[in-house]
Amino acid sequence: MFRVPLQDSSRALTIAAVSLVLVAASGCKRDPNVQKQKYLESGKRYEASGKFKEAAIQFSNALKVDHNFGDAHYELGKTYIKMGTMMAGYTELLRTVDLSPSNLPARLDLGNMLLMGGVPERARDQAKAVLASDPNNADAYALLASIAAKKGDHAEALENIQHALQLDPNRASFHTALGMIQSANPQGGVAAEQELQKAVSLDPKNTTAHLVLASLLEKKGDIQGAVQQDEAAIKDAPKNIQARLSLAGAYLRAGDKAKAEQTLRQATEDLSDTEDGAELLKDYYLSTGQLDRAETAYAELTSKYPKSFPIKIAYARILTAKKEYGKAKTVTDELNKTNSKNPQVQILSGVLLMSEGKVNEAFDLLQKATKSTPDNVRLQLLLARVAVAKGDLAVSEASYHEAARLDPSSLDAQRGLAEIASRRGDSSLLAQVAENTIALHPDFAEAYLWKGTAEANQKQYERAEGDFQTALKKNPNSSVAYLELGQLRLNQKRIPEGKAMLEQALEKDPNSSAALNLLVAFDVQSGQPAKGLARVQEQIGKSPQNPALYNQLAAIQLETKDFAGALESSKKAMQLDPASIEAVQAYSRAQIALGDTGQAIHIWEQWLGTHPNDARVTSILGTLEESRGDATKAMDYYKKTLQIDPGQAMASNNLAYLMVENGQNVDAALSLAQSARRSLPNSPNTADTLAWVFYYKGTYSTGRDLLEAALKSDPDNASMHYHLGMIYSKLNAKADAELHLKKAITLAPNSQSGKDATAALTRLG
Repeated sequence: MFRVPLQDSSRALTIAAVSLVLVAASGCKRDPNVQKQKYLESGKRYEASGKFKEAAIQFSNALKVDHNFGDAHYELGKTYIKMGTMMAGYTELLRTVDLSPSNLPARLDLGNMLLMGGVPERARDQAKAVLASDPNNADAYALLASIAAKKGDHAEALENIQHALQLDPNRASFHTALGMIQSANPQGGVAAEQELQKAVSLDPKNTTAHLVLASLLEKKGDIQGAVQQDEAAIKDAPKNIQARLSLAGAYLRAGDKAKAEQTLRQATEDLSDTEDGAELLKDYYLSTGQLDRAETAYAELTSKYPKSFPIKIAYARILTAKKEYGKAKTVTDELNKTNSKNPQVQILSGVLLMSEGKVNEAFDLLQKATKSTPDNVRLQLLLARVAVAKGDLAVSEASYHEAARLDPSSLDAQRGLAEIASRRGDSSLLAQVAENTIALHPDFAEAYLWKGTAEANQKQYERAEGDFQTALKKNPNSSVAYLELGQLRLNQKRIPEGKAMLEQALEKDPNSSAALNLLVAFDVQSGQPAKGLARVQEQIGKSPQNPALYNQLAAIQLETKDFAGALESSKKAMQLDPASIEAVQAYSRAQIALGDTGQAIHIWEQWLGTHPNDARVTSILGTLEESRGDATKAMDYYKKTLQIDPGQAMASNNLAYLMVENGQNVDAALSLAQSARRSLPNSPNTADTLAWVFYYKGTYSTGRDLLEAALKSDPDNASMHYHLGMIYSKLNAKADAELHLKKAITLAPNSQSGKDATAALTRLG
């Protein structure tokens, strides 16, 4: 028998053992359950050490192994929230609860997030679900207490938090919550203070308890005690911005501005690595109108902390607030070298491009930015505003809606949507925006104005009156409320009351151009243009840098045929506000009246350079080119108008007319003229154009009927008389033809229609 030597046998066993270990190790490595658990534990270690980005990567790796791994979704959600990415955190918590309904901590976290997001009923559903599984869950009762407090039901809030304390009497956060609920009652100050002291004794690092206690102490005049509590909060939580603000606020209310400023300066330096912290001193200076001091302070801070990205961002924002765009560009260019994809840098770049009138470049930049960072509210809001300047209301509305979705409490988003609804005359959208805003901000006066305006547009005057009066109660100094009430009175033919309301609107806000416009219109209509002129000049004396007032002055000067004065006023308006289309309109009208159509065309061409998709402007340019006899350029502009906005009726109408006049495709002209007529069925102009196209088509009777009907509403239109005369000549009705041709000559002997009628009459004779 063959025998294996002992030494070789031992070696074979060793190799076999090692192979088994390697196979086992390899098997573990390939086991997805082991893999995902390793990623989860690694992520938790990163999370515990404050390395949230690394933690998020590991939790995401776990989900790549098993996308239904509930524990990883939960940990990722908590990490996102700690990183400040609230929407992503909310999504992960929803997914967690969906995958693991028995994960009660996840339900509680989701409930608290829903409460912060302004949907208390959905938060309540989560708390009830927790109690269904665990009737003695103290945290669920605490959540119910917070929900009740949010809704103003202090009795229910008190009952629930006391129940939570019965279940867990030594929880500092519960004592804090009880103290906060009690502090809402004017008679509960002593009890609230005791609860908060208890919370602090149980957990000396309970920042919320320190801050609420500071507020209570300050209310009863114990400033020193309040300061001590704020300082304790800062010591325990040096990164807590609210603690810094509370201390600065206490000093401010005590009249010690120097200490308040010093506190915010120190906070800004201590928190220079965070955006919110770096802006604390800036926000104070801007809120108190100390822009120069802000610039000096942040120039120093930028030198002191050259690597602080948030400090540089704050400095650039100060410079843009001061309209020192050259300096701001220097700082922003430096930021772009290393952080060009950062949303805050992109926002600054967009603002600077707008300051240079580069609307299209700003629009393109911000569109790309929102695609790469779609959940940034400030980016969405800026894109929406730039889109309005570009004339793209569709993109603007979409961006405002997205901003409102990301932050339902954003008043800027709601204001933007209200503005778009007003521009479009969309009362349904305006009412919806108003209702949404009132639900979240019941004391926000502006929302009642939107609601009232929507109702007034639908002639629901009594309801509108009620909402306007509510707005006035919420904000007694609201110029807009007086303006809206004034317009309502005018619609009701209560003229003296309406004018009195408009006067009050102007008194509350000298810059209220809408109130001024209406009052001036009354002056002009009543044959007192000098009174209107004096009224505007008086307001300019109060607000000499208001471009809208110069626009109004130009409008009156145009009305009174002071074209040179209108030219100067519109120039001033354009200097103050280069983005004012009203100023450009007044300027071009003055130039045309002074006989310089070329200069009017030039100013609109400049506007078109920065607003290439503004169909109003291409249509105006078409009209101007037509007026100076360049039919080719006019047709090109009308065609461009219809490319931008196919529904632009006057562009269709004018293009159709020029096409037949210049021997182009009559069938294409007929289609355009019919489209214009459908959009403007009562316009003599569209009737005239369509009739003239029918003339070229040889459909004379149809053209005659159109013009006979149109002349009843505009009997002195020389062009229509000329065209009708020509049609009658084709119908062999010589007497009727001569009648209308002579009428055209009488009405406008020096116009093109008059000259053409003279030639036609000669041929008839």
